[in-house]
Amino acid sequence: MPVFQISSQRTLTSAPPKRPRIRIPYQWSFVARLIVGFNVAGFTFGFVVVRYGGALTIFGLPNIVFVLLPVLVSFASAQFQGYDLGVFFRATPLYLLLTFCLIFVYYAIIAIANVLIFEPVLHTPEITILIPIASSLSWGIVLDPFRLSLQRIIEHRFNIRNREEARLLEDFTASLRQEIDLDQLRERFLAVIQRTLHPSWISLWIRMQGLQPELSNMREQMVIADDDPLLAYLLSHAHVLEVDRLSLNSPTLRDMHQQVAELLLPLTSQGELLGLLLLGPHVRGQAYTPRERSLLASLVSQVAPALQVAQMVREQQAQVREHERIEQELRTARTIQQSLLPARLPASPGWQLATYYQPAREVGGDFYDFLSFEEDRLGIIIGDVSGKGIPAALLMSSTLSLLRATAQVTDSPGEVLARVNELLCADMPPGRFVTCFYAILDLSSGRLRYANAGHDLPYGRSGDVVHEYVATGMPLGLLPEMHYEEQEAFILVGDNILFYSDGLVEAHNPGREMFGFPRLKRAMTILPPGTPGADFLAFLRQELSCFTGTDWEQEDDVTLVFLQRRTGFSADS
Repeated sequence: MPVFQISSQRTLTSAPPKRPRIRIPYQWSFVARLIVGFNVAGFTFGFVVVRYGGALTIFGLPNIVFVLLPVLVSFASAQFQGYDLGVFFRATPLYLLLTFCLIFVYYAIIAIANVLIFEPVLHTPEITILIPIASSLSWGIVLDPFRLSLQRIIEHRFNIRNREEARLLEDFTASLRQEIDLDQLRERFLAVIQRTLHPSWISLWIRMQGLQPELSNMREQMVIADDDPLLAYLLSHAHVLEVDRLSLNSPTLRDMHQQVAELLLPLTSQGELLGLLLLGPHVRGQAYTPRERSLLASLVSQVAPALQVAQMVREQQAQVREHERIEQELRTARTIQQSLLPARLPASPGWQLATYYQPAREVGGDFYDFLSFEEDRLGIIIGDVSGKGIPAALLMSSTLSLLRATAQVTDSPGEVLARVNELLCADMPPGRFVTCFYAILDLSSGRLRYANAGHDLPYGRSGDVVHEYVATGMPLGLLPEMHYEEQEAFILVGDNILFYSDGLVEAHNPGREMFGFPRLKRAMTILPPGTPGADFLAFLRQELSCFTGTDWEQEDDVTLVFLQRRTGFSADS
């Protein structure tokens, strides 16, 4: 449903009570004015006939009333034509002088034209009084557009009030090209209408586009139902409307009647309803003149496109702020996630550890950890949550917490994975699972007991032989009551093990070829035995970079944990 934000302004001086008006369409009003004009002329003519009797001639002084008949008709229809008669009572003396001179010249031309045309047949009996009457009306119709054009020029040049309004409107419309701030455009638009049309109150409804939470908390809102007939009516009648003349079964329109709204103007651009403009009664209690309505329509037609541009700028700014907020939250989430991973590698004589962790996004689903137990034992955990981003990171943190807590209860890697699997199955989101390899290393003897929950098999190197540490088991969180096979092996001096996530072996080059397990297995044997862990991980990353190319966009998190048995000990990350 369309949602509109409302901005309103009120004039400090309260408006006089609005007098009820008879709802007469403009067309009937025009006909009524013409009838009144002709009746006035007819009564005047009758009075002249009764008063002067036989002295009545075609071009005698009494019949001047027929020469002035266009005056009566013009004044009777002036309001319909869009001319404000009230301007005569608010104008300057120079303006009034020029206006009356124009009127005098206009009707003098009509009178002189009749005299020149009918002078040759002045005394012809066949010439009736109707002929000069029709001629006067014809001349009036032909010359009236020129009179109106000259009148507008006089108003523009010599009417001080109109000139001030015109300068104000010119300054406002000229600034529309540079104005892109929605709030400033709204306030200036309302201020210009207040100063030029003088409504007792004015309300601008702007349709909300996209996400604008900062405005929704600050301004009044109006929700219009999709099936409200007023919406369709406004799109098909994009001009100044009188609220009292609208008869629609619309709750919104009823609210406008209750607010005593007088004028309604839709703001449209490219067939889209951008907003509404509501005007209350005039501060002087009079009706808005046709000139004021025309001015309002012209102003709105220029403001609507500028309003659309300002809305687009506001949406882009909101999107930028939202993007910056999300980036800040992601940076914070990454800091929190990094704090969940080991800050320091455990130290033990005769063993070397090295790690590398790089999420594909700000946060990821890969994890690793080292748990210290009694009797000189070390727990090694590496895992991967399906998916990437914040959902995977949230599941990663909960899984790692469960593994740490469960590992303190039992020293069986298979039992640990089975218990964690039961806990995860109860609340695992659909389509999610966790792969995990968990091992307990006896640092004194080199005995390694391990279990695997669907994770990529670690590679071990003994001399020039590379082998896998195989154990079967389903990923965590897929099916309850699963059994995880537990295996054991012994790590001798000089042996090393590489634990890794699938982001390494599933990386693609520009030809969409995967790095793959065979290439990783060969990389295990390239460097000589006894190569420090940090050097081996740097070499492996270099091999990955050469394979994927410099423009590689990382597709998945990459986690590497390297374990080596040595005569001495060092730890690198």
